[in-house]
Amino acid sequence: AGRRLRRLRVVMERDASQNTLVIITGFLVGLFTGSIAAALKLLVSMVNELCLLGIDTDVPNWPILLYPLAGVAITALFQRYVVGRQCSRGTYLIRRHIDSGDSRISPFMMFDPMIGCSVTIGMGASGGTEGPVALCGSAVGSNVARALRLTPSWDRLMMAIGAGAGIAAIFKAPMGGVLFALEVLQMEFTTIPMIALVLACILASSTASLFSNFTLDIDFYQSMRIDVSLMGWVALLGVLCGLYCIYFNYTKNRTAGCFLGMRNRVWAALGSGALLSVSAFVFPALFGTGMDVVEDLINGRSAEFLAGGLFTGHSGEWGWVVFAAVGMLLLKGALVGAAYSGGGISGDFVPTLFAGCVLGFLFGQGMNTVFGMHMPVWYFCLMGMAAVMAGTVHAPLMAIFILCETTDTSGYLVAYLVAVALCYATVKVVTPKSWYAETGHDDMMMIRMWKKTPEIKISGRRPRGRK
Repeated sequence: AGRRLRRLRVVMERDASQNTLVIITGFLVGLFTGSIAAALKLLVSMVNELCLLGIDTDVPNWPILLYPLAGVAITALFQRYVVGRQCSRGTYLIRRHIDSGDSRISPFMMFDPMIGCSVTIGMGASGGTEGPVALCGSAVGSNVARALRLTPSWDRLMMAIGAGAGIAAIFKAPMGGVLFALEVLQMEFTTIPMIALVLACILASSTASLFSNFTLDIDFYQSMRIDVSLMGWVALLGVLCGLYCIYFNYTKNRTAGCFLGMRNRVWAALGSGALLSVSAFVFPALFGTGMDVVEDLINGRSAEFLAGGLFTGHSGEWGWVVFAAVGMLLLKGALVGAAYSGGGISGDFVPTLFAGCVLGFLFGQGMNTVFGMHMPVWYFCLMGMAAVMAGTVHAPLMAIFILCETTDTSGYLVAYLVAVALCYATVKVVTPKSWYAETGHDDMMMIRMWKKTPEIKISGRRPRGRK
């Protein structure tokens, strides 16, 4: 592969213009990153199936008390003694590289986060795969740019393009990946880099889709026309989601700060792993990403929140359903912080979809049960997913497009806008100085601080003598 890249570089240095060089780099980044995302999904699925082999949903499964703890411990040992560097907190590491001007990411980082994440999430830690794959994509962008002798300024842009491609691939959402680079990483692109970003995200998403036979990760079968009479309830849910986002971020950041601040990393891994294991044993729906639960809820099926855990056998009783839903919502933020701060490798976007879905379910089902209404519960699950992601990550546009593309529900765009706008407004009214801790990102803060800066001219190739 290295020989072919060098041969391609020689041809392009002789014949290609600067713009062509950038477009071809975006093309390669998209293909490589999409393949890595597909491999990560396959590894997580394989490890997860091995752990759940022989699990009986009718009785408590005591091995669940071991798996998340073992996953975090193994990943912590992998980072310390095999990799020798930190691979967790992918978005934070990307932003740190971009801010520091350090455009060199080790080639091993194209695969190390993927391996660690497959163990952490596959063995049941409550987290997502998007942060690690974004870091892998950023490493792909950095190394492809260096192999083609782009300048450090271009390297920096290619890191962001690779990260956006990673998000696009893991969610199969090209616009979501583009908006991640623009909205969360806050990169400023001129025309040609923007074309490269869009191309990389489309190719990464298409490559990941090709490996999964062009199926959606979240199968959605419901259908309903826009009902204006529901908009008031959607707005109310948006406000409730905003209040929950404040709680989610508070518990996540406090838990992460606690484990990251522990000098003894062995105790950090054991403590975070024990928290994840006990929580998954009490509420089995918290095992892994929880996307199977999300898929059940948005398709109007009842989800077995307690099946196979400590309180198995009570999933069909409304009181126990409320107990499980509230318990998971209270724990989810802390579990996400524990998953990536104690030694594991995971992301925090997918957990917001899970939390939003459960909150939407609790809201819709509660209205129907308590007040005798007949509202579509699955509809509020979708609205909650978009709102909670937007309010926790402080990225409203990215959240809307990820939901539209991941579930193929662009027909509900207006409802998403209402839920997301009210959620984000609630977060900013109650906590005006809050931001997304992994990048220091906040949309409203950036709008207030924005000022026009002179355009930086970027040359197309790195000088031959520069390493």
